Amino acid sequence: MGFQRSDLEKKLTELIDRHGVPGAQLAVLDGDTVTEVAAGVLSLRTGTRVTTDALFLPGSIGKLYTATLVLMLVDEGLVELDAPVRRYLTDFEVADTRARDSVTVRDLLRHSSGFDGDVFLDTGRGDDALSRYVERIADLPQICPPGRIWSYSNSGYALLGRLIEVVVGSTYEEALRTRLFEPLGLRHTVSFPEDVIPHPHAVGHVADPEHPETLVVSPSWGLWRSCGPMGASVVASAGDVLNFVVPHVNGGLAADGTRLLSEAAVAAMQDRQIDLVDDSILGDGWGLGWILDHWGELAVIGHDGNSIGQNAFMRVAPGHRFGFCLQTNVESALAVYRELADWLFGERFGVGPRPDPEELDSPVADPSRYVGTYARAGVRMEVTANGPGGLAATMTVSREGPDVENMPPMVDLPLRPTAREDGFLLKLPISDSDLLAVFFNPDEPDGRPTYLHFGGRAHRRA
Repeated sequence: MGFQRSDLEKKLTELIDRHGVPGAQLAVLDGDTVTEVAAGVLSLRTGTRVTTDALFLPGSIGKLYTATLVLMLVDEGLVELDAPVRRYLTDFEVADTRARDSVTVRDLLRHSSGFDGDVFLDTGRGDDALSRYVERIADLPQICPPGRIWSYSNSGYALLGRLIEVVVGSTYEEALRTRLFEPLGLRHTVSFPEDVIPHPHAVGHVADPEHPETLVVSPSWGLWRSCGPMGASVVASAGDVLNFVVPHVNGGLAADGTRLLSEAAVAAMQDRQIDLVDDSILGDGWGLGWILDHWGELAVIGHDGNSIGQNAFMRVAPGHRFGFCLQTNVESALAVYRELADWLFGERFGVGPRPDPEELDSPVADPSRYVGTYARAGVRMEVTANGPGGLAATMTVSREGPDVENMPPMVDLPLRPTAREDGFLLKLPISDSDLLAVFFNPDEPDGRPTYLHFGGRAHRRA
């Protein structure tokens, strides 16, 4: 028996009220049916109620649209996954010339390029936004050789967007529209801010800098056009996000029978490409675009998304054609996601997202093993001793961008040891839940840690 709309609406309302989320959408895929509900308000400023056809910012869930376009080009014989990126982007440059010449399309799709990846640049609203972005990241530093470790890279997906433009001969947004939005009948999905205006739409909410316990409308709305393939070019209802997912659980066929992808391409996207270091609430592996996980014995795929004051989550059990998309208009809604996923998948399969590792009361045996500076482009994490057997982290963000405007100080945050070896729980002021921080050494697993993995990114030890 499927979930009733009234039950879904009641649960969503209960969760956002308890966790202080202004508004949310929930869509549930169950077999051939997508059920949509909404709760709360689109904006605390206007009080306009959320409707199921309202548009939210799914954020990095949009990377799956980019990955799907690439796999469509693979199906057409126009792109090879293991070809160097420079075969298609002859002007592609990064600081390390060996990496420049060896990074493959597959590396970009699975976040294993090895170069720093959170570069957000305003290169204008013109059709050359992505080509100009590629020019301006020519000095991206390498944090490890390509293919060595997983480290989430927004820049890698901007490169994939530019690759799509070059191969297809159109803008990235035109490729989205003609190859995905229109064939899938996505009536509540657009790309540009001016296309959003006719629709009801959510605005983001962040903590008031002067009164952190209070939410205010975020000062910015979306990211720049150069960030489109990273997820900024998808503005959609939760129901439309799940309608996009349908071919990925249906052997490549859309709901109306239109073939979007080959069965081989669908399988390749969901095939484990690389293991995650911080295998916790996010997942335990990555495919060609998809987060891969197991909840109990159940195989689950999905993606999360953060935009400016908005947070979205999507998880699906492809073998059972069951899953959901949750979209919220608050900066961090991880607690809502956890409870919702526990309820939906618990009721249906008796499973839920894996919990964080057990927190330990005992002090850290050797704090000096971890003390040091860990950095990536625009972010520095200083790990220091904090009393007998304790550790703390101070995060400094030096890069610019609307996503880091008015960020609160993140100083001397406790690193709490867990039962996971070299794993610690760390809570940021901008997050509503703990996140796992893992120290590791990819060359000597038992050796002195050379990286700190946190927030999906690898920070190299100085």
